[in-house]
Amino acid sequence: MCHRQDHSKCQADTGLHPSREDYFCRICGFNALSPFHLQLHIETYHTGMHFYEHAADILRQLEQRRGSIKTLTVGNRRLDTGDKRRMYALLCETLKHAAPLTQVISRSGILDDTTLGIDERTALVMAHDLLLARGGLQRRDADHAQLKRFAKHRPALQAALADVLRDAGASEVAQMVPAELLEAADEGLRYVRVNLLCNTVDEAVKKFANDGFELVGAGERQRLVRGARVFMRDEHLRDLLVFAPGTEMHAHGMLADGSVVVQDKASCMAAHVARPTAGTPAIDACAAPGNKTSHLASLMGGRGTVFAFDRDARRLRTLVEMTGRARCTTVQAQCMSFLDVDPLDPRYAQVDCLLLDPSCSGSGMAGRLDLLVDRYVELRQGARSKEDTRGRLASLAQFQTDALLHAMRFPGVQRISYSTCSVHTEENEEVVAAVLAAQDEFALAPRQHVLPTWPRRGMLAAGLSEEQADSLVRAMPEDGTNGFFVAGFVRVRQPDVEKTRVFLREQRAALGEQLEADAGMTEEPLGAPVVPQAKKQKKDRPPGRLPGRRAVSVVAGGNVNKTAGKRRPKRR
Repeated sequence: MCHRQDHSKCQADTGLHPSREDYFCRICGFNALSPFHLQLHIETYHTGMHFYEHAADILRQLEQRRGSIKTLTVGNRRLDTGDKRRMYALLCETLKHAAPLTQVISRSGILDDTTLGIDERTALVMAHDLLLARGGLQRRDADHAQLKRFAKHRPALQAALADVLRDAGASEVAQMVPAELLEAADEGLRYVRVNLLCNTVDEAVKKFANDGFELVGAGERQRLVRGARVFMRDEHLRDLLVFAPGTEMHAHGMLADGSVVVQDKASCMAAHVARPTAGTPAIDACAAPGNKTSHLASLMGGRGTVFAFDRDARRLRTLVEMTGRARCTTVQAQCMSFLDVDPLDPRYAQVDCLLLDPSCSGSGMAGRLDLLVDRYVELRQGARSKEDTRGRLASLAQFQTDALLHAMRFPGVQRISYSTCSVHTEENEEVVAAVLAAQDEFALAPRQHVLPTWPRRGMLAAGLSEEQADSLVRAMPEDGTNGFFVAGFVRVRQPDVEKTRVFLREQRAALGEQLEADAGMTEEPLGAPVVPQAKKQKKDRPPGRLPGRRAVSVVAGGNVNKTAGKRRPKRR
């Protein structure tokens, strides 16, 4: 079953001893902590999974917050095109009915049958199809022997379902599902951003009209109903088109050739607030998966470099693919934390605008598909306490504040767009207030520079004045978008470069001490004698990067430039 023939290579990479059984994958027996394990095991082993096993594995990834429903289904490369929608529909419906189905499985006792050979997640998706789906269990790409074993438990599952419905006083399962979950998978308006690198908005409008879509005016918004082939220009963002809910775009030729990008309206606001200048470089600080990066390049007309940073190599590969599809030839992506970027590096001296969309709670997405995931995670793991939620928000807010203050240390930056897909004041207005109090070089941009026609503005919180709150932008699901927050900052004082230099010097000293401490803490095999290690000779750090993290630069066209460390071995 193992996907790799030589285990010694990966064991050597981590320095772990084979006797440490807790370090090995329970599925293939392979070193789970090896840097090769996740990529090779997932890409190789999971391609051989049957349909319901794959669905259960996606449920596991949703529990671990490793992606959204759409990313793990429609955007899953390991699924055939015909299976993506099938998997998406199964998971959405299973998540809607997860609570009653979990009760049914528990009461039926089918998991006590060891010959069945499935876990709770697999039982959940199979029980949905067996009990609720019109066509019953799906046979395509499924384990037929497993289907037969599961189908034998139909009487027990049906009896348990009847008991659950009787106890709930319901005549059908749908009556046990909250209305908010029944409507969660219903998509809202479909927003399509015109890629100005490929065509103008007028040209895109003409192409859609030739494809049978009818252009309507702003006063005819009520015609944008599900199933209608109509669209309109957005009244707030000049490069955005609005289509009716459920409009299928994934197979459209303009999306395939990069002429347009499917992107939520709220997400498009950040780049407009940044107001990038054509011919002048810009920075996308926490860039992956890349829609905002390509939007910056689009607004710049392909003139001027966009430096994109993200610490997640897998997400950065997605960014490179997405910006390549959007024909962005001026994006330079680097796999490193934005907090490790040296703001005094000469390469960024001419950068005049910076877009920062850092990690956040994602609470603004909860009105849509993520609500299904939230309720499922609560069902599986128990509701997170209010204290834990506050602690998590405090941790996120601290990172967001640090990242925003770091952005303000770039001496050439004149404008900063700060955004989150959160509705919590802790990550929005309170972060803005903390940053305003911590420095005096930047102030909030006035409303006339921050989407002045957008009606919903910031909240009076954390001591912000009415004028300051009015310069902030909020979006909510009732506005036809995801929950979102945007703040624009403009430089009002000359940069204090010496102060930044002193701060970076102290930071490097602290990181250097930490690295030296970590260098002497290598894990030895159990029972092995402790051998003193020779002190490693320090290497000069690459330009543009603070010590402590390996950085890989990916330039336009997909080429990878190594700035530190060795190239990772190719997959066998």
